[in-house]
Amino acid sequence: MRRRDFLKAIGACAVCAVPGAMWAIGPEEQTTVRPGTAPNPAHGKKPNVILVLCDDLGWGDLGAFWQNKRADGNQPHIDTPNLDDAMRRGVMLTNAYTTSPVCAPARASMVSGKHQGNCNLRDNMFDRPVDARMTLGTVMKQAGYATWHIGKWGIGGGYESGTNGNGTQSGGQPRRSMACDAGFDYSYGYPAHAHGHSFYHWEGKEKGYDWRTQKQGSPLVENLSAQAKDDTFYAGLSLGATDWERDAEGNYWRRLISDAEVRHCYDTDLFTAKIKQLIKAHQDSGCEAPFFCYACYTTCHGAGQSGTQADPNLGSTTEFHIPGNAYPALSEDKEWGGGVTWEQDAEGHLPFRAVDAQGKATSNTYVYDEYKDYTTSQQRYASNVRRIDEALGDLLHFLKLRGLDKDTLFIFTSDNGPAGEYLSPGNITWVNDAFDSNGPFKGMKRWCYEGGLREPTFVLWPGTVPASGTETPRTSDFPFQFPAWMATLADVAGLPQPAHCDGVSLLPTLMGEGRQLPMRIYAEYQDGGSQQNFQFEQMVRDGDYVLIRNRGASGTVELYNVVEDEGQTQNLAASNPDRVRWMTDLLIACRVPCGKVPAACGALGSYWNDQHGTIDGMAMPATPLRGALPQLQVRVFRTGADAWPWVPNFRTLEPDAGFLAVDTVALRERLAKESGPFGLAVEGWIEADSEREVTFTASGAGGCQLWLHESHILEYEAGDCVAGRSITMKLAKGRHPYRLYLTAPKGFGDLCTVMAEGKSLA
Repeated sequence: MRRRDFLKAIGACAVCAVPGAMWAIGPEEQTTVRPGTAPNPAHGKKPNVILVLCDDLGWGDLGAFWQNKRADGNQPHIDTPNLDDAMRRGVMLTNAYTTSPVCAPARASMVSGKHQGNCNLRDNMFDRPVDARMTLGTVMKQAGYATWHIGKWGIGGGYESGTNGNGTQSGGQPRRSMACDAGFDYSYGYPAHAHGHSFYHWEGKEKGYDWRTQKQGSPLVENLSAQAKDDTFYAGLSLGATDWERDAEGNYWRRLISDAEVRHCYDTDLFTAKIKQLIKAHQDSGCEAPFFCYACYTTCHGAGQSGTQADPNLGSTTEFHIPGNAYPALSEDKEWGGGVTWEQDAEGHLPFRAVDAQGKATSNTYVYDEYKDYTTSQQRYASNVRRIDEALGDLLHFLKLRGLDKDTLFIFTSDNGPAGEYLSPGNITWVNDAFDSNGPFKGMKRWCYEGGLREPTFVLWPGTVPASGTETPRTSDFPFQFPAWMATLADVAGLPQPAHCDGVSLLPTLMGEGRQLPMRIYAEYQDGGSQQNFQFEQMVRDGDYVLIRNRGASGTVELYNVVEDEGQTQNLAASNPDRVRWMTDLLIACRVPCGKVPAACGALGSYWNDQHGTIDGMAMPATPLRGALPQLQVRVFRTGADAWPWVPNFRTLEPDAGFLAVDTVALRERLAKESGPFGLAVEGWIEADSEREVTFTASGAGGCQLWLHESHILEYEAGDCVAGRSITMKLAKGRHPYRLYLTAPKGFGDLCTVMAEGKSLA
């Protein structure tokens, strides 16, 4: 099925392609209109959305991506028949990147829509609070969705960021960004990072710790936002529980899920059953709002590794948890479709908990027959991956039986590359040829090479996203990162894509027609745990080329053509000095120094400023362009301005007017004639006569989004900048391009004033 005319793709933004120059975002002349209408021509309504995020699942762990090739060669392999079938009915995205090769920063980027150059949570800063002002949850909530988070969160604050024994917070990291603080109505799962280090819930009372403040154990917690607390739909999910308590640090309610409810239920099964319960209850209630489910499975993190989280009553206490029994068979029953269900027995237990006929725990013992000839670590790894395949096969089967499959956009991906320690317990070295979990790529978790950043990703939306119609899945090699999902879901929901977001909508790619906007791919990570002495790692992709720099600012760069050399075996840096020069500049130009980001949670001080050089203190490189400063390029947007929920990405809207202005005085004189709400996109240049610090300020009642080169240095929605905000950046001598988006909700008087060293930028 072809897309509507309004979904035709956007032309690529221009770039500065002078040899040796940084490729800066330039004039955005080709645009398109995206009206506020949901692109589901088959049904005329907004689709439900399920976004599955796995944990440490490698690009090569799925059959259609890599494992089927191993099977064809009679090598030990993992079978994923259900996910393979889903890929045949959808589209495989083979150039999907995370933003960081490790858990917490990758999840922060997914939720916030920011790559690591602009995100407030960087490095593996477990349980630090992500910026909750604009998230996947808040965007979908604005679009009228019921919003649910299931599984692992770990970016909410508290826990590992420091709590005192009496429950008060320490270390300046309050628990202020839990899922129900960040736009989700409902959350069920592990609140802390370390809580997900077991695939079996356990209150841990034997240890005497407080699940509200400490990271030990694996408590499952059910949360409700303050707005959803009195909704009868959500009250029914917890079966009339009365043990809710208000979190003193957040705007939500919470309750501990008791051992009696779910002990010995493997969490892949448990979370799938909860999602089915939510969907069934939502559909049976007759609720007209679509749902958005952010499903964060623990597959296939090395659960139980620490030896401190595991339930002592598991059937087996072996590290790296696996199921305790076979997955329940599917059926054609219209209510649940077989599989896992949320129907409790007379004793209150879920029927799929891992116990034998005598009630003895069998949890963490079940290995699939196909893998019993493998090594012990391979048995457990393969069984873990196979279980997520069965669980999601159950979920997709359930959607079809309930008549929801064509009304549901299903997205599957993982947070970072595979971790070698799961195949070699106690040793972080990758086990060569174990399963090729990193596919054909170099590297693994904690490495900014392709193996640490490429993720197994596909999309299924029957009747809307076209499939190949053959046994071979349709594939796309368009490169993109996690922030693209925020832009895509806003687009799907009929809202303008937020300028806040570093991504672009993937609808042209998913629909298979039109021209796709390009997206910058940037990743960084302060290495902790790879045992490779990488220290501060950075990666940027431009076209077919990837540049890697390890060991901080003075580290040697590596350049690869990852289309011709996907294994990154041929370092092309020495033979491509001009490309190396401008891509090295991009490593600085794509990021705001962490110390400049409001409420930043990341590597600061000596952690960044190591013996190999200071990253945060480096000057923003100038472009080599010379000559007279060009005129300001201006576009004015009026259509729909009275309904924008945020500053839109003006690249995706068609302007009502466009002109060149010789200076900001002339620009303001022309804009003063605007009597109603409008938006403004201005592109220009500033020039630094020497290397020095320049302070940028903004103040006003409207929204403001300012980019310097490709660094998003000021961003505020309407009403957030009345008192004024500022940021100081170190600039190299020379010319620096900027791009400025402004909104004036009530007219010209709301327009922010944005200055650089006292000179107006618009």
